Amino acid sequence: MKKLLYVVLLGLLLASCSTEELNTEIKEGAKLTVFSSTDSSYLGTYKGTYAAFSSSKRGTVVINITETSATALLQFVDGSETLMTGTGSTGVTGMKTYSFNALEGSFNFSVAADGTLPTASSVSLTEGAGSIVLAKDVTATPIRLATGTFGCEDCGDHPVLSDENAQSSFIWNMILPLDEFGESLVITQVSFGDSWFVANGTLHEAYDKIGLLVYNDLSGSFPFGASGEITWDATQMFSLDGACIDVRGNWTMTSPSYEIEGWIKSDSSCNPL
Repeated sequence: MKKLLYVVLLGLLLASCSTEELNTEIKEGAKLTVFSSTDSSYLGTYKGTYAAFSSSKRGTVVINITETSATALLQFVDGSETLMTGTGSTGVTGMKTYSFNALEGSFNFSVAADGTLPTASSVSLTEGAGSIVLAKDVTATPIRLATGTFGCEDCGDHPVLSDENAQSSFIWNMILPLDEFGESLVITQVSFGDSWFVANGTLHEAYDKIGLLVYNDLSGSFPFGASGEITWDATQMFSLDGACIDVRGNWTMTSPSYEIEGWIKSDSSCNPL
């Protein structure tokens, strides 16, 4: 099993404001932000995405931590959901650790006292093992989630991408900040077969706004195998009232022996007015 994992600190996302006329209306609202007392604490809300290994099961994860309780809600694209309760403790390093359990499965969660380094491990649901990637939902950069899939235009004879079992489990999820004022971080969770990748990409400044719909470009890359690389770019459309999010794009895998292109598509979509 090949697993490439990058440490992600999304809680520290900061973006500089632009003076472009396009974003003036949105920025005026952002000036009224009141920061929460839990933004720099392990308490609060963590949002992320789930991807099963060797299947197409995917969904979103929302963890809520208070002084007296811990819950995790997993909602899947097939319409099902699982609510887990957690028990917590403090380790010798000051990390807060929680064990979440339900009849449908379990996972472990750890986070630093200041709310950084949220990490899920030992993820096991009814369908088997999987991965969960998380970021803290803070006042300055609330989190949007997009689950989705990807595929090849022509996988050819690539030993991994052309495998039918792997193709049935192609998952491309994204964790995005609600921050269209400048360049920000976007986290991608890509899974197929028993391999999964977590990598940082870039959310570029909004280039258009139609009604409540805002448009951004996204881009990124991550290593693939010993000498390959996947580069990708996409367009995100989302509604400021939270009604929808839509991500569509393309990817290219290059290596000494192959160059393969494909598509990215979110499970949800938006229809411009």
